Amino acid sequence: MLRDVGAVTVTCLQLLLLAGGAQPRPRAWDEDGQQLEAIKHGILRRLGMAGPPPVPHAPDPESISRARRLYERRVAELRGNRSREREEREGAAAATRWHRLTAILWRLPDPPRRERDPPRGHEPPRGQRDPHGEPDPDGDQHSHGQQDPEGHRDPHGRQDPPGPYRYLLLVPRTGALRQRLQMLRAQLQLPLHSPHPAQLHVSIYTPGRSGGAPRLLHSRELDPRSQHLDLTAPIRHWAAGHSAALRLELTFSSNVSDPWDGFGTGKAVLEVETRDRAGRGARRRRGLEEECGKSEGKCCMRALKVSFQEIGWDDWVLAPRSYDMRFCQGSCPHNYRAASMHAQIQARVHALSRAAPAPCCVPAEYDPMVLMHYNGEGRLVSSVFEDMLVTRCHCA
Repeated sequence: MLRDVGAVTVTCLQLLLLAGGAQPRPRAWDEDGQQLEAIKHGILRRLGMAGPPPVPHAPDPESISRARRLYERRVAELRGNRSREREEREGAAAATRWHRLTAILWRLPDPPRRERDPPRGHEPPRGQRDPHGEPDPDGDQHSHGQQDPEGHRDPHGRQDPPGPYRYLLLVPRTGALRQRLQMLRAQLQLPLHSPHPAQLHVSIYTPGRSGGAPRLLHSRELDPRSQHLDLTAPIRHWAAGHSAALRLELTFSSNVSDPWDGFGTGKAVLEVETRDRAGRGARRRRGLEEECGKSEGKCCMRALKVSFQEIGWDDWVLAPRSYDMRFCQGSCPHNYRAASMHAQIQARVHALSRAAPAPCCVPAEYDPMVLMHYNGEGRLVSSVFEDMLVTRCHCA
């Protein structure tokens, strides 16, 4: 029912503008006033009233003030709800993309060991005293990272030396990673051994500048079964800058490079999920494009200034006194703002044969409107009319 109100009101207000001098009046337009009266009657019928309601001769100022506060509160609530709904709808509809980037991992040499450290593979048991009689606090660690104290056997039964294993990760920037993209998720696929230790410790560092010590970004226990390492935070920080490549140092408690070549260099896949940041700016531009400034007669949205005074209803419709209303107008050629595949086909068939009708330029989205008016009992009320204000047009 309310949708019919909006449709009838659209036609009514277009004609009212012609009557009010906003546009030239066409010849023989409603010379006897029957069309305008019929439209006004239709609006009143949708409101459940036979005619304009009675208006008190001396309205109570306090009642008007109270009703206006209620009206303004309803308008604010409606705008807030619509804004949230639109943002949620557009956010959910925003396209996300997955990018598969090729990352390179270099096996870094082991850090220099202290003289008291035994050769790799012959570490003293944890807690053993060093030559000076002091317990070795680093009996299971070297530099930064954690060891795999028992080493790890590959599928052929060969045992890797205990960790840690250090790698340099290099991710070159590609054209797909633009600065205006929002980084949602980034994960590195690890070519892990199978089987693998139940727990795998990994530390993520940024390489030190000018030979300085690496800076720890994050350290965690990784489930080897996942075979993915979350790098969202460093990738997001890097993508927002201008560096041509991302460099990270990764330290694992076990060897993750098998089955790479003997030089300890290999490739891994970095999967990045992104969303375009264009957001509100692009939506605003699309809204402006709806105006019929450069549409060349194609389907677009025209703006109209409407006042209830023009139809003599300003005595019982108190707010808004006037408002900006839009309607859809224009032709619908092939592949232009088609609402559906059917509309696309219909436009194509119409271009080939005029026997088939062309799609029509009609509203695609609406906003509601709140009216502060007297009802049939002569009381001031605020009524919400859905689908009253056109916000977008398409061809259907």
